[in-house]
Amino acid sequence: MPINGGFLRPLVEADVHQGYVDGLNDPLVNRFLDGVKASVQTAGSVCDFVAADRLSPSSVLWGVWTDESPRHVGTVRLHGIERRHGTAHIGICLFDQRCWGRGLGSAAIAAATRWAIDALGLRWIEAGAYEANLASQRAFLSAGYVEVFDIPGKYLLEGVPTTVKVYAARA
Repeated sequence: MPINGGFLRPLVEADVHQGYVDGLNDPLVNRFLDGVKASVQTAGSVCDFVAADRLSPSSVLWGVWTDESPRHVGTVRLHGIERRHGTAHIGICLFDQRCWGRGLGSAAIAAATRWAIDALGLRWIEAGAYEANLASQRAFLSAGYVEVFDIPGKYLLEGVPTTVKVYAARA
């Protein structure tokens, strides 16, 4: 899928590279990624994750490439796909910090969301962002999402109860 400044394509195990693994282990990158920072990531653990998503009927994991990079610089993941209700969750991680602040995240979110609505017929795509994660909030808003509600105090960020803002895109 083309996006402004790059493209998305489904990720396969052969796409896993050391920069991806290192990025997932970087505290600046994984600060808001609960599952990722729960344990040190290795090439093997990342390959296992990519393989599981590739085989799952309820998720799609895309790599995000820029026009100037031979390797992907991030991922967008559609998961929890519920066809009966026409819903799913979406998340993004740009692990290459050189790509931050360029609009690549919102372009990737918008493309994946369009695909989910057009190809899968989903009607509601939902994303959560910690209140402190202003970059993700801006990316989702820029991609056409709207804030639908807050979840105060349910989730912990760095051991402290915090608010998660929930955004949605609707067909």
